[in-house]
Amino acid sequence: MNNIFRRAGAQTWSVRFHIPRDRRSDVGKAYGTKGGHKADVVKTLSTTDRKEAMGRRPKALEAIRAEIDAKLQAIGLAPLDGGWQPDWAFTWDDEEKAVSEGLAARREIAKAADREDQAEEFYTATADGSMLSATIRISPRDRKESHNASVIDSIL
Repeated sequence: MNNIFRRAGAQTWSVRFHIPRDRRSDVGKAYGTKGGHKADVVKTLSTTDRKEAMGRRPKALEAIRAEIDAKLQAIGLAPLDGGWQPDWAFTWDDEEKAVSEGLAARREIAKAADREDQAEEFYTATADGSMLSATIRISPRDRKESHNASVIDSIL
């Protein structure tokens, strides 16, 4: 659903923000409607071009949501979304928190990489004259693993 439409006989496009069913009475109270119930909010996009209207739609819907939330909070009710934010969403609202989380992540990475992968690469010539690359692991841990593997192989 595009949320944009033209009113009957009008040339300009409008946007419709649908109020969730469970909050319609709250929004009606906030707007002071006679019936105490509001199902949607309609605003003009001030354009006759549909493509331009589609481009204006996201900002218009966000502005309507902000207006509704402000009216709800003015009478002591929770905003439409209840303040929910997905855990994957990131904002720079609290820059200090973002920096501290980044530094904590860096420390975790440093702990996980407790040893560097040490290796030596050398080249040998084959019978046909081409070069063959070989890698030897030279870290103490790799040498112990190789030694243990060779001991186990000799037992079996």
